[in-house]
This record gives sequence, C-alpha cells and structure tokens, in this order.
Amino acid sequence: MPTQSTELEKRLIEQIHREGPLTFRDFMQAALYDPDFGYYNTERLKIGAQGDYYTSSNVHPAFGALLASAFAELWAGSSEPLTIVEFGPGTGQLAFDVLSAMRDEQPAVFDQVSYVLVEVSPVMRTRQQDKLNAFKQLTRWCALEDLERSPVAGIVFSNEFVDALPVHRASYCGDVLEELYVGAYPAGLAMFWGTPSTERLRQYVDQLVDHLVDHFGMSLREGQIIEINLEMLDWLTSVSRALKNGFLITIDYGDTANLLYGEGRESGTIRSFYRHRLIDSPLKRIGEQDITASVNFTALIESGRNLGFELVSYERQTAFLIRLGLVERIASQEFSGTPGNIKGRLALKNLLVPGGVGDNFRVLIQKRTR
Repeated sequence: MPTQSTELEKRLIEQIHREGPLTFRDFMQAALYDPDFGYYNTERLKIGAQGDYYTSSNVHPAFGALLASAFAELWAGSSEPLTIVEFGPGTGQLAFDVLSAMRDEQPAVFDQVSYVLVEVSPVMRTRQQDKLNAFKQLTRWCALEDLERSPVAGIVFSNEFVDALPVHRASYCGDVLEELYVGAYPAGLAMFWGTPSTERLRQYVDQLVDHLVDHFGMSLREGQIIEINLEMLDWLTSVSRALKNGFLITIDYGDTANLLYGEGRESGTIRSFYRHRLIDSPLKRIGEQDITASVNFTALIESGRNLGFELVSYERQTAFLIRLGLVERIASQEFSGTPGNIKGRLALKNLLVPGGVGDNFRVLIQKRTR
C-alpha cells in the first residue's frame, strides 16, 4: 500500500515544477534539514526504542565514560584547559555521559573543561539544553563559523554525524560520469541520471580511482553507484580552521574506500530507517525517515593529511572500546539479577559482540599538526 505524500514531498514537487530537478544531494538536504518539515527539525523522537534507530551513546552510559577516558588520555601533558567540541550532539545524552564520567573519574581534567555543542536543529538544541542543565556552567552552543573566527585548543569529535551529511550520487555509464537527480512526475518523485552538477564530482572521482588503482589494484565498475560527500570535505576544511591545537575524532558507520567500493557494492550505501526498519527507498515518507550514507574514511584521512591532520589511529569501534577498558567495566559491574541490571549488562555487551551496535562503526583519530 503506497504511503501518503508528506507535506515536505508536496513542497519539493512544487519547487521542482518551478525550478527544475534536484540533485540527490539537495533532495537529501531538504529531507533531513528543511526548517519546517525536515527529519531533524521535527518534534518526533528519533533516537531510542520509540524512535527510528539506536546510537552507541544511547545504548549505555559506559560509551560516554570510555570516551571521557580517551579524551583525558589524549590531553594528558597539555598545560592548556580542555575544550571539547561535539558536532551533531543528538539528544545531549552523550555530552551528559562524558561530563558525568569526567566529573567522577577524571576530576583534574573536569576542573578545567568546557563543552561546546554545534547543533543546527532548534528542536534538538532545546532537548540538549534540558538534558545538560546540571552542567550549564560548562556548556555552550555555537555555530561552526563562530569557531572558525575564534579557534579552540582541545578535542573536536562527532558520533554518527558525518553519515547524515547530504551526499551526491554518481555512476559511470561507459566512460561518462553521471549524477543522480530527483524529478517530479505524475506518479510523484522519481530519480534519474543526468550531467554532473559540479566539476568537483569529477575531481573527487578521479582522485578516488587513482587511489584505488595505486593502492589496491582495483577501480570502479560501470554502473556502480557511489556516494560523494563534498559536505564532509567542506566540514573538514572548516574544522581545520576551528581547531588550532588538538585532536579530531570521527566515530561513524563506514569504511576505507577499497572496502566501500569492492565487489558486491554496486548499489551504493544509502540507507533509510523508519521505526527501526530499513526502508528500501529514500523517496518514501520524506521528512519522516532517516537517510544516511556510509562514510569514506579514506577521504577523511587523505584530505585531513592535506589540511594538517596527522593520522593517529583508525580501528573498529569495538576494538577502540576494548582498548579503553570496556571488558573490565563489564566485569566490575555487580550482577543482582534484577530486570534493570540484566538490561544494563546486555546493553554493555551489545557494544562488544560481533554484529552488535559497535561492530559496524569505525573510530578515526587525527592530530592537528600545523
């Protein structure tokens, strides 16, 4: 049974009739961030059992506690106070868990910490402020542009932020690079292939192909769909201006280019979620379902190197958490057999076991060197 058109879909159809087709990137931008009807700007809860998906930060407070430990370890030996900048802070739960753990387990760092949240959604900002009321003296909200004007020393990090940035989609037809567009038809919105909207797409694909050939002896295949996250590269450039000294930590769903574009990866990595179900098309429930694309960590590493970021580590989130003491934290918990205690232990193990929340995520740490 077809789903009913949303208000945002109707608005986009009208816009396309007036101005012409949208690139998939512009469609995704509207679907997620339209000021009135975009997914992240509506009141409906997105994260957790009543939402559309789980994040590691909402599985158990231990995730934030282990991050707090990593932050303190990275900043050890610095004479400067620590500024933590979080992009895409969600409900504010992760910030709350990080600050709570730092207060209880890293008091010397906590005494000099400040926490900056970069959030574009007014709805989410309000939720974060409510959640972080106990730490209101340490927290502030600002835009990335503000940080570029007044750079900080500290740790910039994101957890499942980059995969929600809008992406272009491209593919080769013969030797011709094409871009995916969204048009309006009598039956509704539909996608079609056309000429690339910007020369930056060709440049990105040329660099990607060169890297795949030089490092892995492989290339893209005809008809293979890839996502091109120019927004991510622009964000990284801005972060390089906002961070004068310190570390950039990116935690997200994705992989290196050779694995993202290897055999069996013909249809790209776009995924849509609604009520914890994987939806087969981003054109359904527009504004009411989440849309994400896997992060090309190779692009983050190589572009970061050109911007003055040195690679510190890149690993599975599970390995990262184990290294920080997740197993010991599980073992140290008292087991009472009560429903709440059992649920908490199972949640912790979900960060650890193969196929759990943490198994498909990667953690990239880069250090600002110039």
